[in-house]
Amino acid sequence: MFKNVLLNDFIVISYFCQMPNSETPTVLIISYYWPPSSGSGVQRWMYFAKYLSDCGVTPLVLTVDPSKASYRKIDEEFSDFVKDVKVYKTKTLEPLKLYSMLTTGSTKKGIPQGSVGAEKNGLFSKISRYVRGNIFIPDARIGWKLYAVKAANKIITNNNIDLIITTGPPHSTHLIGRVLKRKYGIKWIADFRDPWTEIYYNQDLLQSKKSKEKDGKLELSVLNEADRVLTVGPSMADLLMDKIPSQKSKFSFIYNGYDAKKMVSVQSQKSNKYMTISYIGLLTDAMPHSTISESLKLFVQQNKGANIKVRLAGDICTSFLDSIQSIMPPNQIEILGYIPHREALNVMKSSDILFTCLPTQDHSKIMISGKMLEYIASGNSILCIGNQESDAAKMIQNNAAGIVLSPSQIIEAKEFYIEKYNLWQSGKLETNNNLEIQSLTRYNTTKELATLIKKLISKEK
Repeated sequence: MFKNVLLNDFIVISYFCQMPNSETPTVLIISYYWPPSSGSGVQRWMYFAKYLSDCGVTPLVLTVDPSKASYRKIDEEFSDFVKDVKVYKTKTLEPLKLYSMLTTGSTKKGIPQGSVGAEKNGLFSKISRYVRGNIFIPDARIGWKLYAVKAANKIITNNNIDLIITTGPPHSTHLIGRVLKRKYGIKWIADFRDPWTEIYYNQDLLQSKKSKEKDGKLELSVLNEADRVLTVGPSMADLLMDKIPSQKSKFSFIYNGYDAKKMVSVQSQKSNKYMTISYIGLLTDAMPHSTISESLKLFVQQNKGANIKVRLAGDICTSFLDSIQSIMPPNQIEILGYIPHREALNVMKSSDILFTCLPTQDHSKIMISGKMLEYIASGNSILCIGNQESDAAKMIQNNAAGIVLSPSQIIEAKEFYIEKYNLWQSGKLETNNNLEIQSLTRYNTTKELATLIKKLISKEK
């Protein structure tokens, strides 16, 4: 039934998007992250660009040459997915490959996902965080700006560009859009996948007061000068809107969505021997993961010999790995490391419980990732540790997809394991296919974007 709903939904949307228009606008999407780069940062605009042409909008993409970029992981399947999108690539000049080489001996392994040196102590770590926070403002990929502006000038000269879109992080990408807006007067959408000055890893940077003020002024200039500010959820839209309340009408959000077609095509391979508890993605010490490990320890102590397995995929911090390995026998822990997107979906669908931890930060309500939508779409039970009033929490609750607990609710997390384990043992632990999230397919979210683009362009004309 779920599969048929998705396929019918796709047919209806495809028909709607392909209805003829008298004019087909052309947009230039400027994104640092692009295939073969992997991870959630690339997927939002990869999917938008893929499906915009079906919705009467022609996308052109400006990005970094992958041989020059500071990508940590790649997924070649993504490249094949957008092979029909016209892409322009440039050089870049940035310090992250050098930092990676100095810290790990590899130009890729040490590229941070967050702040440089955040998980290490010592003089070099402090110097790295100081330099990053006070020299490279707003971020360490600011060196792409010069190359990107030069390339964008040629693209705009040779093409009838109706609208520019920039997406960040890195938020230095928005400064490219600001230059082009000022020079050409073209309509501009600034898309925020994460907050700018409030992004969680800024708390690790040793920024001076002057540097913080400069960063804040850059953000405000982008918010003021963009014709539309787009983001991924209602709370982040509110956060940004509050910075310039006189322009509330130009703020909106479009959820990341999830790939319904791929989700249906991935087969579930649940174990009959173990109840599998899985995490997929980035797990750092800025996230309250100790709630997971401490509650799991209590569960194991009360249920000796329980047939459970912990499966971890992605970049997992050492402290969490150490705690899990002290609790569970080696044969009941599976550490997969980085895996491509399709395999990550397989892990999600083949699990019994999926856990996630929202970063601990002042504005934790805003956190809602593309992975969260995929977790929910898998139909499996979710244990989320974080702000119970967050957008992510509301989405879990609205879909009856699991529970959201505060970091202090260790006993409640243990009870959640017990409840699910008893159901699993009796063969009554079922997936949930009656999801409101079915409306948030990548097709639907692209249709929303196409409508926004056409309205913005029509106002200009």
